[in-house]
Amino acid sequence: MHRTTRIKITELNPHLMCVLCGGYFIDATTIIECLHSFCKMCIVRYLETSKYCPICDVQVHKTKPLLNIRSDKTLQDIVYKLVPGLFKNEMKRRRDFYAEHPVDASNGSNEDRGEVADEEKRIITDDEIISLSIEFFDQSRYLQCPAAMTVMHLRKFLRSKMDIPNAYQVEVMYEDEPLKDYYTLMDIAYIYTWRRNGPLPLKYRVRPNCKKMKVSHAQQEGQNSASRSGPESDSASDKAGSPAGAPSTSSSLPSPGTPAQSPHPQLPHGPNNVNGTPAAAPSTPSRSFTQFGSGGTKPRKVSLNGSSTSSG
Repeated sequence: MHRTTRIKITELNPHLMCVLCGGYFIDATTIIECLHSFCKMCIVRYLETSKYCPICDVQVHKTKPLLNIRSDKTLQDIVYKLVPGLFKNEMKRRRDFYAEHPVDASNGSNEDRGEVADEEKRIITDDEIISLSIEFFDQSRYLQCPAAMTVMHLRKFLRSKMDIPNAYQVEVMYEDEPLKDYYTLMDIAYIYTWRRNGPLPLKYRVRPNCKKMKVSHAQQEGQNSASRSGPESDSASDKAGSPAGAPSTSSSLPSPGTPAQSPHPQLPHGPNNVNGTPAAAPSTPSRSFTQFGSGGTKPRKVSLNGSSTSSG
């Protein structure tokens, strides 16, 4: 994710201020030998008595140092754009000066006389209202927003105004290039050189949120894998629950004609030889049970030693 670093104007002051007067550059002028910059009035006045740079002491010129200084329009535009209200205050100061000294107003350009408006110089202030058009396919809407409004605030406004669900992402673009959330309308106007010849042209598009799509796709794959493994686990659990090699029910039950066998081994009848000594067959104790017949008949006794007696 992109991390935004906000820089305070005080951190840039060493690059925007003149060391001779301590103020922001006005008519920035650079020495071509060392590329140090100063206000035009400050460096001209300084070089009247010195031929060396005020910062690094490099020799500007042996005899005519004013020949090796150049006006730096790019640096001056940067200073005007970074310092709020500087351009407007400077133009007002120049107009006031030439109003008090009308003789000197014949020389110089319109900017020198302070007759350049912010629109002509393309200087935008934070509290200025910018007209913009926001296009979605073939439909366009027109808005008026402060120059300090960010793209993130514009996206939130579009989402609320157009009732766009959170599952979709709103992306603001200039032509076909997506804009960063921390860009302000003033930044966009400077970066893409908006000429004020119409509303600031912007576009926006709506597309599914990539993060939510990935999460839902992963959940769907998890559900599909669970549904595929469900029957297999059921069959495996059935196999695990049934004893291995267990005989079938029909084979384990004795047939009606087959006598039931005792699970204990039975000793053979008759004497057996154990280590050459005849062993007597164990005597089986006889138990008698009383069995009652039907119809009020007398009871009869049955013994378990193979012989039965009945009493009539």
